[in-house]
Amino acid sequence: MAKYKPDQGTYARTTALLLLSSLVVFGCHTLYYWLLSFRGDEANPGLMIRELTDGPVPVLGLVLTPALIAAFVVGAGLLWLTAHLLNKPKAADMLIECETEMRKCTWPSARETITASMVILVVMLFFTGAMAAFDFLLNGVMTHAVFR
Repeated sequence: MAKYKPDQGTYARTTALLLLSSLVVFGCHTLYYWLLSFRGDEANPGLMIRELTDGPVPVLGLVLTPALIAAFVVGAGLLWLTAHLLNKPKAADMLIECETEMRKCTWPSARETITASMVILVVMLFFTGAMAAFDFLLNGVMTHAVFR
């Protein structure tokens, strides 16, 4: 994948490529079904839903339509653009630096993470109870004293 400094920042660059590629695939999937929504009427079906073959495409199991072709072309172009932009020196250097800084971090152990999570959970439960008690108290005061 990487052409610019290929041996540096492999985890960050691969993760960025996979995440952006999944976003592109999701967008093209949405585009395909959006284009299929332009159905027209029975006498004049919409351009995007006209079947170009007699049966479905063997691997995809979808009928070949202009909507499928458009979504595929847009997806291929965006995937190429994503890979191309991630290989630009500015973006690649930023991802390489991010990975370098993440390696310098001191990460908590599993025990520390569980302990901190439990403290947060107890504090959240305490404040939730306090807010519920104040709500109940103010509701009682307003109902019986103010709005009699």
